[in-house]
Parts: sequence; C-alpha cells; structure tokens
Amino acid sequence: MAPSINDILPEQYAPLEVKSLKSRDLRPSDESSEGQTERGAVGGYDATSAPNVQEMPLFNMPSMQKLRQAQWRVEHDFRSDTVTVPTVNMMQAMIESSFQDDMYDAEGDESVNRLQDRLVELTGKEAAMWALSGTMGNQICLRNHLTQPPHSVLLDHRAHVHCWESGALPVMSQASVTQVHPKNGLHLTVEDVKKHIIADGNIHFPPTRVVSLENSLSGTILPLKDAKEISEFVRNYPVEEGQRPIAMHLDGARLFDAIAAEGVDLKEYCACFDSISICLAKGLGAPMGSVIVGSKKFINRAKYFRKMFGGGTRQPGMMAAAALSSIEYTMPLLPRVHALTRQTAESLRKVGYTISLPVQTNMIVLDLENDGIPPAAFVDYGKRAEVSLFPTGRLVFHHQISPEAAAKLVNALTRLMEDKNAGVALETRKVTGGYI
Repeated sequence: MAPSINDILPEQYAPLEVKSLKSRDLRPSDESSEGQTERGAVGGYDATSAPNVQEMPLFNMPSMQKLRQAQWRVEHDFRSDTVTVPTVNMMQAMIESSFQDDMYDAEGDESVNRLQDRLVELTGKEAAMWALSGTMGNQICLRNHLTQPPHSVLLDHRAHVHCWESGALPVMSQASVTQVHPKNGLHLTVEDVKKHIIADGNIHFPPTRVVSLENSLSGTILPLKDAKEISEFVRNYPVEEGQRPIAMHLDGARLFDAIAAEGVDLKEYCACFDSISICLAKGLGAPMGSVIVGSKKFINRAKYFRKMFGGGTRQPGMMAAAALSSIEYTMPLLPRVHALTRQTAESLRKVGYTISLPVQTNMIVLDLENDGIPPAAFVDYGKRAEVSLFPTGRLVFHHQISPEAAAKLVNALTRLMEDKNAGVALETRKVTGGYI
C-alpha cells in the first residue's frame, strides 16, 4: 500500500533549521592569505559595508501550510507520476547543494557529479550525464548512435521517442522509423525484431542502425528475458564492413518501476543496452531532469549534443541534489505504489470497467470507449470527488498517492458506471489532455 499523507507528514513537514548569514560568515576562510581581502566577498563589498548583512536569510522556505496544500493536491492527482511535489528533504538537499558552473568549471558541478556517479553505481555503466528532460536524454542518445543517413530506428509503434517527442527523431537525426506492433500485444520480442529489422544492401530501404525499446510502456514490463534475447540477436546482426554494429537504446523513463515490479537485477538489465535514458521526474519524483548512461566514449560525445540541443546548464546542482534525494527516498516505496495500483484496478474491474493492459507497475489503462463512458463524464465525475483525471482513461499512481485518494477514485468511478447503466445522461462535450 502506498503511504498516505498522514504517514508521510512526520518526515515531509519536519521543521527546518533556517540559518542566517552573519557578517563573520562572509569573510574569507583564510584571512591571512596573501592578496586576499574582505572586499569583493559579496558583490564587491566587504562584510561590514554590505547592506543589511547582519541578518541575511539563506533560504525562505514556503509555509508548511502551502506545502501541505501542494501535497494534498498531488495526493489526488492520477494524471501522471510527473505531478509529484518535492519533499522537505528534497528542498533541504537543494539548499545544501553545490553551485558550480557545469559548463565552465573543468570538473563540473559537485552535486551533478554525485548524481551521475550514483546512476553509474546503480546501472553498472561506465559513465553518466545529466540532461534537462527525458525527451532530451532520448534524442541525445539516438543522435549519438545515428551518424549518417540513410538509417532507421526499429521501435514499438507506441514508443515515446517516436510518438510523444514532437517529431524530434527525423529532425535531429534525419532518421526513418520502423514501427512494429508487438505480436503478443504487450511488448516487442526477438521474433518481432527478426521480422522487421532492415539489413544493409537494398537501396530502397534505410537500414536499421538502432533498436530502441521502452520499459515500462503504458505500465507494462519488457521482461529481462526478452531484452536479453533481442540484445543478443541485434548485437550479432551482420552489418556492412566499416559500419558500427546496430545499437541498442532503452527509453528507461520508468525503468525503476519496471525493475521493482519484475524483481530483476538492474545492472543485468542495463547490460542489454548501449545507452539508457532514465527519467528522474516520473516515478522517482524529482522536480526535473534525466540521466543517460553508457560507455565513457559515448557519454563524452553526448556532451556535444547536449550543448547543441540547448542543454548546457550553469548551476544545475540544486536540481541534481533534489534528484539524488528523490532516488533514495522513492525507490523503496515503489512496491507499495504498485500494490495500491493493483488493488484499485481490481476494484474497478469488479464494478464493470474494462482494463486494456495488464496492471504490472503503476498504471491502469481503462477502455472507456468499450465501456461506453464519455471522456468528459470520466473527468467530471473525478472532479466532483476532488481527483484529477485525464480523459484518456489512463490512471497513473505515484508515491504521493494515498489509499484514501484511491478510495475516492473508486467511489467516483463506481457512481459513474452505475449512472451509465441506469441510463443517466452523461456529459459528452469534447475534452482534451493527456496521452497513453
């Protein structure tokens, strides 16, 4: 079961000690150093002449009431796992983060380096690089693999890199795609890949240069067994002399959810891929950002594309520190999130809802069209119960969803199904928002 807000409150809302900056704190740490003076310590002023320097707050925390309100709002938000708000520990980590320039400073930012090192440790890859978003992380990886057209990327027809990244793949990498509908209806298998991979030699078709997989996808798992089989086939597929081997990329936006649900080793899973983009702002609950992992050579070249794509950042330490805090806090909670998701799905199934896909991680995908439920009515009944829903029928659980909020959701959708079966006229206006 996912924790309720009352379970979280003692940690989330523990009072913070907010220190004030005294004049002595502004002086150089070694005042006897040759050529070093107090002048210039803060904006060119010495400590005693800087205005209002005797009591300068380091950080003004939002009120606990404001934080409680934000927490309550997302506790009832089933639109996506990107809606989570920072915990107090996350904000404290931001206060205590480093503030180096990640572009100009030779060693980068200390907090970013700690985050990257942690992902290297978890995944078993040689190197890691922080990026602003999951879309940026994916497209940097694909651009890095794709050197010269003609080339194509083999992927699931629902893949985020193809459907939900604003057409970036053909723009950034000049690549075609081979869209594959999984034969099993859930995820690609090695048989799907064998059937659709494009070999070198036929000038009518751009050869496959990357196989891009996704885990999880609409809440379903790409099992380790299948990832291994696909990887072994792809990495041994013959290519023309002088060509790179076909690369394996993973959009691991919710990889930690999938690994927790399947109960497999993360390093063993990551070994199947040459590059992986891991979103920090989805199931893990960070405010923003992704990390890509791969070989040192791959990451060194990826830094060029990050800069090219507008991803060079100056003081990203605050976001990196928040992300590192979120990883350590959220990972242990994922099994409880998945358990609450399954429990809720079973309750909805019992009152007559059709669930399109197996509930394996943190998502329930309802077939509203099959059940005769108008999307507008779906949203409206949720709103009356103070829960936020997208009209698509996709319900996403996260670590700040509580059992109480899930019960409200079930009660609202039960009333909707009962009214529909009773012939009550339901709202049918056009509504937009969200995606599967």
